[in-house]
Amino acid sequence: MLFASFSSAEVKNPDTIIYATIGGPATMDPHWSYDTGSGEVIYQTYDNLINYKGESTSEFVPMLATEVPTAENGLIKDDGLTYIFPIRKDVKFHNGDILIPEDVVYSIKRALIFDRSGGPVWMFCEPLLGVYSIEDKAVEITGVENYSDLFEGGDPRGELKSEYKEAMIKVFTDYVDKTVEFDGDNVVFHLAQAYAPFLSILSHSGSWSSIINKKWAIAQGAWDGKADTWWKYHDPENEKDPLYAIENGTGPFVLKKWVPEEILLLERFDDYWRGPANIKNVQIKYINEYTTRKLMFQTGDADIVYIPVQYLSEVEGIGGVTVTKNLPQLSNVASMFPWTISAESPYIGSGKLDGKGIPPDFFSDIHVRKGFSYLFPYDIFITKVMKGMAIRNPGPIVKGIPAYTDDPSLFYEFSLLTAVDEFKLAWDGELWEKGCEFNIFYNEGNDVRKAAVDMLSTYAKMINPKFNITPVGVQWSAYLKGFLTENLPIFTIGWMADYPDPHNFAPVYMGSRGDFSGFFGEAYREFARENVDPLLEKGLKETDPVKRAEIYKELTKIAHDQAISLYLYQPAGHHVQRNWIKGWYFNPMIPGLPAGADFYSLTKGE
Repeated sequence: MLFASFSSAEVKNPDTIIYATIGGPATMDPHWSYDTGSGEVIYQTYDNLINYKGESTSEFVPMLATEVPTAENGLIKDDGLTYIFPIRKDVKFHNGDILIPEDVVYSIKRALIFDRSGGPVWMFCEPLLGVYSIEDKAVEITGVENYSDLFEGGDPRGELKSEYKEAMIKVFTDYVDKTVEFDGDNVVFHLAQAYAPFLSILSHSGSWSSIINKKWAIAQGAWDGKADTWWKYHDPENEKDPLYAIENGTGPFVLKKWVPEEILLLERFDDYWRGPANIKNVQIKYINEYTTRKLMFQTGDADIVYIPVQYLSEVEGIGGVTVTKNLPQLSNVASMFPWTISAESPYIGSGKLDGKGIPPDFFSDIHVRKGFSYLFPYDIFITKVMKGMAIRNPGPIVKGIPAYTDDPSLFYEFSLLTAVDEFKLAWDGELWEKGCEFNIFYNEGNDVRKAAVDMLSTYAKMINPKFNITPVGVQWSAYLKGFLTENLPIFTIGWMADYPDPHNFAPVYMGSRGDFSGFFGEAYREFARENVDPLLEKGLKETDPVKRAEIYKELTKIAHDQAISLYLYQPAGHHVQRNWIKGWYFNPMIPGLPAGADFYSLTKGE
């Protein structure tokens, strides 16, 4: 649905697009990035081999490759195990270097060895190495029980034990090095297994498959390309990553300035291979206070703005504004229940079930998880907060993705009485008698998620005054760090599709190595390894759509029966801009909040 109103307001800053939003990037490194804040910037500064065609999520067009591989054109061969990409010539990186096929090969191999915890590189490891992580391959080759066993003191970022060096070199030479090669002007991928979404994984919008400059990256201190050092560059700490705050892509915009959580400036790259962008500058201002963003928008000091859905009516009447609503997003927002929280967490009070805190394994009790699942007013939230611009999902797989189910028996319904019953069963009745005290988190500036956690806190206090759950908003970068270190008791977060397939949702929310569930603690990981991972593997390999749907429905049933997470809503997207911005289009794969923008396509004028 499109809503527009018109005004003769003067266009300010005609050569600059000003975008006011919340949060901000966690990194500029494509191989670390796995959040929309980082992804929407990397989308503008880097290119990939191929791109989605306009608004489509299933058709592709060439980008840094000159052809999209198909079986028909002979560039997909060997029953889907070989993909060939002819590489475009005369493409410049931002530092003036010319793209060569070796840069593409380095980019993929660097991603494979980089493979940070909770990151996106599993999407390469699965098709190219046949494992979820390079750590799995290292464990397989060396014969140790855990990856950390390879290192002195059990520290994976420490010194490798000398007796494992040759085997670790072999991980690279016999496996990683054979996944991708260049042959003249072509780059050739060799897959370990046929992988239907492989082109989607390589497409633009996936920061992890951005092409970086090998010579430049090595000069900055990134992986040197050698087999006998790769583990030193594996899973780095974010801020210690040499590409954390810099970029050198082939994209239409160059990063000029980044002050985390404040402002990011992009400048047009005049030597861009598709021709210079229409807009000279982009300013992205990270402003968590909604009223400030709204005022900037009203006065014409912001061209595009993030408006929480509950406030859309406040801007629909502003002259010269276009509000596009009900965009079909492939996204799922849920509140997570870590079965084991770090004992060092500052957010669990006393760390005991004594009314002044919670024990680290608080959510390992299924009755606690079910209690919260019945405590949330799903329909009220969608009607009042989301203004009807959302639907419910029973589990991780969203509507619009194959294998989605809307079986009524798999939904939790709001019931304070049932929530009370569950909480009374939790911890052998001690929880109800003694109460609890802890923090529940949302990312600062996200008023929708704040409303969700406020509701949980309010209803918890309503049913038992001894339930003291305090909502806390934190900056996006701190939020990510909090859940990656397993410090957050309940955290609310969303997942936007990397590619439109159930295998991009179920493992994230449920797998033992999931980007969310992998940080639920060892107790959950043990459960998932036995009960979830085998089904995930079966679902990935099944080619019959009907049988595949049954596998993912079984996974959805496990998500429900175990109350693994509290699935809040699947949002419909929206986009708010001044009428003088032209050329915006919607593709759910473009990263951004709540709908991404391809700045290269935009113009600004009367």
